[in-house]
Parts: sequence; structure tokens; C-alpha cells
Amino acid sequence: MQMQGRVHSTGKGSFGRLGRGGIAAWSDELDFHEVEYFRKTTDSILNPGEEPVIVKVDAGREFSAAMSAHGEIWVWGRNDYGQLGMGVEVMHKPDFCMHYPFLLRNMPMEGHALRDFACGDHHIVALTSAGAIYEWGDRHHFEPTAITLPSRYQEGLKGIWKVAAGESCSFALSMDGSLYSWGRKSSGCLALGDSCEEWVKRPVQIPPEKFGNQRVVDIIASKHHCMAITEKV
Repeated sequence: MQMQGRVHSTGKGSFGRLGRGGIAAWSDELDFHEVEYFRKTTDSILNPGEEPVIVKVDAGREFSAAMSAHGEIWVWGRNDYGQLGMGVEVMHKPDFCMHYPFLLRNMPMEGHALRDFACGDHHIVALTSAGAIYEWGDRHHFEPTAITLPSRYQEGLKGIWKVAAGESCSFALSMDGSLYSWGRKSSGCLALGDSCEEWVKRPVQIPPEKFGNQRVVDIIASKHHCMAITEKV
């Protein structure tokens, strides 16, 4: 991605993961080429009639995603785990994939703008400007599904500013250094102890003593491991 919000892609093109359609949808690329869709589309709901300015990109195993400055998200590539968030109907189509970026319209149509997002191996986790966390994919949710309430509600998580995702696991980091995890226990990354459920469906705070009671200031996740940076309180 360039400073002016232009998106470029390279690598294996199968399943349309490069987002450029045509030959690039199935061939491999050794050099970066621009995903021109973002210079030609005006499909934004939150900023209608204008080209999107992309501020963040991420990629999972066989799919990609991009977020605009107005908080909308486009997805493309393979959808075998529902990672594109296009609903359960397309799951009945073998090897369904998108060769060009596709705007997920349901969240902006409901007034939700994204603040952050992350791609896991087969899923996406997203944080809205209101502090709610949405998730889809991993053959668990087939369209964006709220797993927490906005922060203004008593039950909502407070001060979340970043999300991260690995293989079947997700994380949310708060401004006060609290780290939350959820997903499959078998991922080995939840850090919630041996007694946690096999599938943790909602964010659970990782005990601060796991980090020597230091506050977590950053988190990143990958397929079978994750890393965190801490600082003294």
C-alpha cells in the first residue's frame, strides 16, 4: 500500500486473492501491481460518489481485505470458510471466490464504521468506531456478527483500540493494557488455562499475571503462535 491509499498485490493468484481479476486471478506474480479497482469504484456507502482511500490491508490464507479511511471493508479471494462474510447461501457453491474487491455493505448500511480489523487464517475480526467487535469466517459465522456490545453499554468492553487474529483465535487489546482472547482452545494461543472451554465464543481477559502484571501495549498473531509487547505499569 502506498501513502496515497493505492493498493498493490503480488504472489499466488489462485482464488482471486490478488484482487485484480483476469489472468491474475489464477496466475502467480513476482512483482507488485496495483489493484486498480479502488481507483475506479465509487461504491462507498459512508462516502458516496468518492473513491475510497485505503488505510489498512491484511491477508489470510487465501483471501485479502482492505479498509478505507471512512471505515468500510472490502474483501476478495476464497470463501471456503465464510471468511468473505457474504452469507450462508454462497457456502453451497463449491470453490466460490471473488476475483475483485467486494464491499461488505451490511455494516455501513447499519451505520457501523470500522476502526480496525485483522485477518486470521480463515476469518476476520473487526472493531467498530463504537467499540463493538464483529467476526466472521472459520465456518462459524458466515456474515459479520457482533460478538460484543458497543463500549457505551455496561456489558461492552471498554477502550478497545486494536484487534488481532491467528488460526481460529482472535484478540482485542484495550487502552489500559488488558488483553482479551477467544476462539478454539486447540489453537494453543488463548492463554486462558487448561480449564477453558474448547470453543471460547466471547472475549475473555487473559489474566494479567500471565504478563507479570505488566500492561500489554501491542499484540500480533499468526498460525500457531502470537506475540505481545508489555511495559511496566
